[in-house]
Amino acid sequence: MATKSLNLNPEKKKKSWRTKITGIVSSGIVIFFQKSWKGATIGGALAFIFYLIVFGLGIKTGISPIFDFFLIVIIVILVCGLAFFICHWLFNIVKNFNPIFVSMLLTSYIVSVCILDNSFLQYFILFELVCGCLIAFALSCNIKKFISIPLITIAVVANIFVFYILIRNVGDKTIEVTDEYWSQNIVQPTKASFTDPSANGSYVTKTLFYGSGKDKYRTEFGKNADIITDSVDATPFFDKTSGLGNKLRKLYWGFNAKNYPINGRVWYPDGEGSFPLVLIVHGNHSMQDFSDPGYDYLGELLASKGYILVSIDENFINGGWMGDYQQDENFTRGWLMLKHLENWRAWNKDSTNVFYNKVDMDNISLIGHSRGGAAVVVAAEINKLERYQVDAKQKFDFNFSIKSIVQIAPVDTYNPKKEVPLVVKDIDYLLLHGGYDEDVYWFTGNRTYNRMKFTDGDYHFKSAIFIYRANHAYFNTSWDKDFKKFPGSWFINMNSIMNGDDQRQVAKSYIAAFLDITLKGKKEYMPIMKDYRYARKFLPKDYYFNQFEDPEFKYIADFEEDFDVTTASIAGCKTEGENLKTWKENSLTFRNNNASSQHNAGVYLGWDKTDTTITGAAQYTVTITNSTLKKLNVDLPENLFFFICNNDDKLDTVNFTIELATHATSVKKEFNDFIILPPALKIKLSKCNFIKGIGNDDSFERVLQYVKLPFDAFKKEDENFNPMEIEQIRFIFDKTNKGEIIIDKIGVN
Repeated sequence: MATKSLNLNPEKKKKSWRTKITGIVSSGIVIFFQKSWKGATIGGALAFIFYLIVFGLGIKTGISPIFDFFLIVIIVILVCGLAFFICHWLFNIVKNFNPIFVSMLLTSYIVSVCILDNSFLQYFILFELVCGCLIAFALSCNIKKFISIPLITIAVVANIFVFYILIRNVGDKTIEVTDEYWSQNIVQPTKASFTDPSANGSYVTKTLFYGSGKDKYRTEFGKNADIITDSVDATPFFDKTSGLGNKLRKLYWGFNAKNYPINGRVWYPDGEGSFPLVLIVHGNHSMQDFSDPGYDYLGELLASKGYILVSIDENFINGGWMGDYQQDENFTRGWLMLKHLENWRAWNKDSTNVFYNKVDMDNISLIGHSRGGAAVVVAAEINKLERYQVDAKQKFDFNFSIKSIVQIAPVDTYNPKKEVPLVVKDIDYLLLHGGYDEDVYWFTGNRTYNRMKFTDGDYHFKSAIFIYRANHAYFNTSWDKDFKKFPGSWFINMNSIMNGDDQRQVAKSYIAAFLDITLKGKKEYMPIMKDYRYARKFLPKDYYFNQFEDPEFKYIADFEEDFDVTTASIAGCKTEGENLKTWKENSLTFRNNNASSQHNAGVYLGWDKTDTTITGAAQYTVTITNSTLKKLNVDLPENLFFFICNNDDKLDTVNFTIELATHATSVKKEFNDFIILPPALKIKLSKCNFIKGIGNDDSFERVLQYVKLPFDAFKKEDENFNPMEIEQIRFIFDKTNKGEIIIDKIGVN
């Protein structure tokens, strides 16, 4: 017995020590709270009342200061009293609950709030709480079977229904491309001939990797790197070295912002010559799922066509389990691209390097996807600077010959000064974006397009292509694989999205053509930049919107000049609406419930023949003075142009009459003689919006389409028509009973 007792003593001592420690801590907390709760209550109440008073001081009724004072007092008393009553009432209810249940519920919601994209998780926790209550109540004692079975059945069926909604195949919900749209003619076909820009070239493609030589996870940038690069210190711009999240990042990667690596995977042509240099950078993704290999399809194509393509590794500043920089890093993403270019400049001059005299440093282009899209415009602009605008002690010496940039589904968040967006100037520009983008829900790159200016007198152009069924991930083959996995694929209607190969075919076609124009001078591809219809033979069948502008565009009315709806951009020109249901000038907004502007404005024109209060044909007229074209410095304009989009999701067809009047004659043509617009392209990203809404605030995106009307087409109707003598441009809405459109940037070129 003594031996048995001795064997148990150590365990009893352990338990007693745990009990004593727990008791001491608990007692200490209780004693502290008992002695201090009054002071804590008073302190909290005073802070809350102070906040309400400060808030109330902003209330100015204009009646009198005394009235305002008593109104503030009443508001403070009512708010404090009501809030206290509700909280006290809820506490009396909650304190009767099982503490384990309360702890579990609070823990679940705290964790779900901390997880990005948590809206579904919170609803799911609440839903399962209700189901659990039903089952537990049914299984509790003294519950008869005729009550318990239905309750359990309801809970089980509800769960089956929810998971069915998530995993079901809902089919393609996009608007089918009509033959009328896809096979429409082009009024003025191009005389140039060109081959498929996405076809492989004649060069054999080779690959290599450069990096720090110390990478813990990527041998291609570590011990197997072909070229070793020096790290760079980003802390003058991005001092992310302190704090738990940054320390965990350093623990994971082995470095931080003091010594970011310069890592890149290179596709290059096997041959003699000096080849244009193209850098592409990925956007934000899980930093552990490496994004830089995902542009292999572009690397193989462009290297075969005589380009050096570098896919830059910036995974180390992407989001991860230790946090996300929330786009504060976008300046650094662009700065890092320029640090890569510094290495290329040195290698091109180094006789011991494989790229000695092989890089055409006079012809450089930058491509960016998602947050990388923001990075390329940052890089293009700071490339021209002598000093860092936030800290002018930091000097720059880049000055690379960056001829063009490409944005793929970009964000638009970087402001060099508070609330002052970045304006890109004097560079060739291409934008690609998809309507079914599950990440950057809205056509935000359109802001960069609209702000871009050409000021240096040289020829530049900007072009945008909006692809109805394209999504965010499929532009990157690495993201493509991850996007199809659970849980993302459970929420997204995958059947409405263009397949990955087709989407990358669009990217290859436009990017290759754009680079051939901007870096190799192959102007025969310019028609593709202006009108998608020239590229139909090598594009997947879908709906597309094109935008295009260059310095040769002369604007009569761009609706940016003032608040007067009767004036145009050129002094002396007037605009007039007759019998219109809607006539206003306003900003174009994205489909996020009009919350964000596209940084552009236009005129909204609506008509309704069924409205008995309106008599006569609805029309909108731009009246031009005799000196207008002289003011625009246009000798022999070839085209009238404008930008247009449908603003009525119930109208599938946009058609009207365009009349050009001179003092000698008047010529009319149908809008559909020149182009057939897509219907309003409704976008529903998720399978079931009431479970998880993904960018579904509005039914369709308002994307302007560039329309060119050759004056030759009007001259064929009447040989007396002379475009230099135009006095009026008239839009007559006589082809449909009702509708609404947005028109912008009316001009000649």
